[in-house]
Amino acid sequence: MPFYDRTDELQALEERRRSPRAEYVVIYGRRRVGKTELILRFAEGKRAVYFEASAGSERDHLDDLSGALAQATGRALHAAQPLASWRAFFAAVGEALEEGPLLVALDEFQFIARETPAIGSEINRFWRAHRESPNLFLILSGSDVSFFERDVVGYAATTYGRRTGSLVLQAFPFAEIRPFVAKWSAQDAIRAYAVFGGVPYYLDAIDPKATLADEIERHILAPDGLLREEPRFLLAQHSDLREDGAYFSILRAIAAGRTRRNEIASRVGRSDSATGQLLERLIEMGLVRRVHPVTVANPDRTRTVRYAIDDPFLRFWFTFVHPYESRLHRRADAHRHLREVVLARLDDFVSRPTFEQICQSWLRAQTDAAAAGWWWGGVREKGERGPHTVQREIDAVAVDHERRVLAVGSCKWTASPMTVEQLEALRSLAALHMSDGHEPQLYLFSRSGFAAKLKRRAREDASLHLVGVESLIRA
Repeated sequence: MPFYDRTDELQALEERRRSPRAEYVVIYGRRRVGKTELILRFAEGKRAVYFEASAGSERDHLDDLSGALAQATGRALHAAQPLASWRAFFAAVGEALEEGPLLVALDEFQFIARETPAIGSEINRFWRAHRESPNLFLILSGSDVSFFERDVVGYAATTYGRRTGSLVLQAFPFAEIRPFVAKWSAQDAIRAYAVFGGVPYYLDAIDPKATLADEIERHILAPDGLLREEPRFLLAQHSDLREDGAYFSILRAIAAGRTRRNEIASRVGRSDSATGQLLERLIEMGLVRRVHPVTVANPDRTRTVRYAIDDPFLRFWFTFVHPYESRLHRRADAHRHLREVVLARLDDFVSRPTFEQICQSWLRAQTDAAAAGWWWGGVREKGERGPHTVQREIDAVAVDHERRVLAVGSCKWTASPMTVEQLEALRSLAALHMSDGHEPQLYLFSRSGFAAKLKRRAREDASLHLVGVESLIRA
């Protein structure tokens, strides 16, 4: 797999390698995000012990690790007579440090910790003995995000306070996926992001010479598709998620538009409090996130909360694959499903939230805002029976550090150009967010351009900005 866009992370590791003391770096992030590739690239040209753990016994881990140590140090005895304990392994590493710099990378460390609960204490003992040695570079890495945040870098972790640095690898944002889809149009690049998300492994599977429809069918819908079972593999890393079907039901409910906790609870048949606990677990894993109006001053205390699937690919899978699996047994079934269901609904799927999130990110960068997101709330309006409250929403809102609104935007992923009427609707909502008498800047984002009258307005009004998809893809 080509090495894309981790140059900052790689540079950070290289700079640490020149430290006058030992380095102990924790690298974690969800499955397929590129942790292993980063570590292997960093290890090139270095004396390195790289070990990727898997489900298995402590004895299995030590046998395999002894072989890796033998290969790195040239001491064949470690392979012929595998080390009997973790203490013996770290003692052997200590001896190897006397001969020069050594990188020790324990990847998928969560599997080691499950089989060896005392591993944290052994690492602490080893670190205390060698933390002054400039020859040591220790990396712990893995894809169980909640485990790492709780048991490796968290305050209650045995190894808390020992690490010298940490990297949390995220999926690529939309602005950084262009190399994977360089030959596709701006519209198809946005659609591709809505389908495949920003995980490098998923994006690297795309054949740029094929069409988006072909790649959806080949990789996601076909029974033998590379990503057909990927969400199951992702959740299977966490035993409690694998054994409780409610997690799948929650993700499916959110994908179907049930974004409030009471709606989700009703769909999965659990109490509100039980559903809340399940949602918290999914949030810890980085699969679900809370969404609140971006203008809220204290997000932790607001009750105005929605839940969203944090990864576009998971949202696509739980929208178009999981509910239809009983009819997707053959390739012919996948082809029919693509034409009759997926492509018929794809642009509606892309429109919200993916296109709106792309516009929000662009707006934040353009206005140098502290944050950007949605706003929603009750608005008093006049009606035939007098004033009444209606719920309104703004697709993209940029705010400063004091949550004052800098700019608002309307995002339309439709086949028709945007019109003056849509501008006026946005302007009326922008008036609700005036600060010190100044109305926010207005941005209109459109897949299909803008009506001539709207373009004339923009030429006459410096506070009005029209943004097409080509501008988003160039950002």
